Amino acid sequence: MERFPGKVAAAVFAAAAMPCVGKHMGVPTEEFMRRTSSEGLLMDCKMLPISNNQGAGVAIIVGPDFLARKYYQQNPPEDLALAKMLVRPGNQFIDDPMMKDASLLTDDNYGSVRKVYVVAKADSSSTEEMQRWMVVLSPGTEVEEIAGADHAIMSSRPRELCDALVKIANSLYTF
Repeated sequence: MERFPGKVAAAVFAAAAMPCVGKHMGVPTEEFMRRTSSEGLLMDCKMLPISNNQGAGVAIIVGPDFLARKYYQQNPPEDLALAKMLVRPGNQFIDDPMMKDASLLTDDNYGSVRKVYVVAKADSSSTEEMQRWMVVLSPGTEVEEIAGADHAIMSSRPRELCDALVKIANSLYTF
């Protein structure tokens, strides 16, 4: 979006980390980690030191209890079972210099793209408060809410997510 804002009709963030102009891209991740670590909410997740061509970093391996109680608590058991099989380390990019560059996202480019945040009202990992905090950091962001949706909105409330996406798409174009 920063490089080609004219090619993006709308950016939709569904229970996701949404960066904002004027702060480095890691702010949502750092705030999430601050909130969950301080409250012991990472449960059975493991932090794993990693090293790659960008240097050293930290990855997180999401544990099965965390998946069940924080990400997929509103999902069918089959989706949780599949998610448990697909777990792999996820780089947090906390020490990545690019993620620390507060000037990376500009008002003229990233800031000019229409943003819609889909709040998953039953997300136990990124609470509604945390999701709305990210919206406040990006003034002008529109909000759609999905009641009963957990972190995996696409499988806990697929019809409601589809309806929200269609509503957003229809608001972009008038025929």
